[in-house]
Amino acid sequence: MGRTTLVEHDVPVEMRDGTVLRADVWRPAEGPPSPAVLFRTPYGKSTLGLATLTPAQCVDRGYAAVVQDTRGRFGSEGEWAPLDWSREGPDGYDTVEWTAGQPWCDGNVAMAGTSYQAIVQWLAAMEKPPHLRAIAPAMSTSAPFDAEQLGGCLRLDHLTSWLGLTALEWVQRRAAAGDPVDGAVVAEVVQLLTGPEAPLRRWPLSTILDFEGFPGRLRDVFAGKVATVADYRLGEVGVPTFSVGGWYDVFSHGTIELHRAMRSRDPGAGRHELVVGPWVHSGQLPQVQGEVNTGPYGSAQGARLADLHLDFFDRHLRPGGENAGEAAGGDVRYFLFGDDVWHRAESWPPPEAVDAFWYLAGPEGGEEDGRLLPEPPQEGFGQDAFTYDPENPVPSHGGRVLQLGRLVAGPLDQTHLEARPDVLLYTSEPLTEPLDVVGRQRLRLRFGSDAPATAVVAKLTDVHPDGRSLLVAEASLRLETEDGAPSEEPYDADLLLGDTAWRFAPGHRLRLHVTSSNFPHLDRHPNVPGPVGTAEHCRPARQTVWYGGPYESVLRLRVLPAQGAGGTA
Repeated sequence: MGRTTLVEHDVPVEMRDGTVLRADVWRPAEGPPSPAVLFRTPYGKSTLGLATLTPAQCVDRGYAAVVQDTRGRFGSEGEWAPLDWSREGPDGYDTVEWTAGQPWCDGNVAMAGTSYQAIVQWLAAMEKPPHLRAIAPAMSTSAPFDAEQLGGCLRLDHLTSWLGLTALEWVQRRAAAGDPVDGAVVAEVVQLLTGPEAPLRRWPLSTILDFEGFPGRLRDVFAGKVATVADYRLGEVGVPTFSVGGWYDVFSHGTIELHRAMRSRDPGAGRHELVVGPWVHSGQLPQVQGEVNTGPYGSAQGARLADLHLDFFDRHLRPGGENAGEAAGGDVRYFLFGDDVWHRAESWPPPEAVDAFWYLAGPEGGEEDGRLLPEPPQEGFGQDAFTYDPENPVPSHGGRVLQLGRLVAGPLDQTHLEARPDVLLYTSEPLTEPLDVVGRQRLRLRFGSDAPATAVVAKLTDVHPDGRSLLVAEASLRLETEDGAPSEEPYDADLLLGDTAWRFAPGHRLRLHVTSSNFPHLDRHPNVPGPVGTAEHCRPARQTVWYGGPYESVLRLRVLPAQGAGGTA
């Protein structure tokens, strides 16, 4: 028998300062008061259509759903400034408590949503609203975890494309208010969204979106006046969490680290759960990601993602109900590429995973490219070199990028980039058995430069027998000497390739890229000292990779046991 849904539009919710935010309320038309799920979005409550969980799915399971425009957005009053997080916590608190007090709510409230909608959940939970019982942040991060993932680099295309859309709305609001913006400003905003290559190549970057009155200037980001990512007081988050991420999500590292941090503070089984799928950063989570079709279980629908959310809410909002028992099988669900099924683990990384080391070595037998070896090279130390010119950067192609601008995320073939002289390659022999790389991957690289400051970028790829080289994971790190002079010794660089779950099949090879740019996903390092985004000029740099002997460079993978040829410990 079907359930009748009642939808009320533009319901006013008054904040503590008198500002009225508006929400759509979805709820069962009949029956006793029910728990409620709150979504808070800056992107328009009427267009909310997430693959993670929708208001209609909430009602189908007997929940009410509240979908609210955040302050200053669409139907809500107030002023909205991009990257100003100061009001989101108090507004979230007030909305949770308003929801709990409605006659159709039984006093139990959860929050859900993706990206910005996830960030505001953490901020609200820090305020400790008495009736908040659980949160389900999908694809979120925090300032320290984001900085760790990027190694000091700037996620340039992500930031400018998001701010560019914000600037376009700012232009439209000014025009509607009778205060039109100069035509040159409009032209620059349009160019940033449709053909961003030229503005993103400017020195300094602070000249991008440098419009008087625009509340999201890069100049203010570089000066520390606004934060691109929020930070949280996790010790004040006392509710259970259900975190959802994707291996190719821009916030993959942050999502996993937030889960791990909450789990370490509150280790009770079932209190903090994690789901990581084969997905990119998107509200829609299909089975095709990049160049890979992950099969019927790779989509949000195939993963039963909405049901997993609601099962979690049942356990924490409906104590004593039929679904209130502890989930069996462990608190982590992860999708293994190549195996294309979901796995369970007690924690992340899986406790049974072990380290496998692959050592960089020079070419052999007349080959041009370097090698990845399961044992340290025996021929002593060596080095390879390339020239990095910021005016001719390696173009971004796939990986953990935001698809808001012109980039495409996910596992894409890197073969065309491997022909460049500024990309060094280190490749293993074909594998004789499957290698399941599951966990966090790191690269210890001995890296030299004739510049006093520079950057290094690394990628791990899966080389198929047909020659395709699919991107698995990537890392970046800014390097700078303390005295402003080039170092005579190579840097001992520790690069975070991040987390993945990827099966390298028999006959496939592991390959490592080493270069110094990934543009426009990352800003181009100018090879001159100074804070990110402030350089007014650039210079080429001669870069070297050292390996062997006392200059050991080694790729450390986490693998499931009894897998592969790498040395384990």
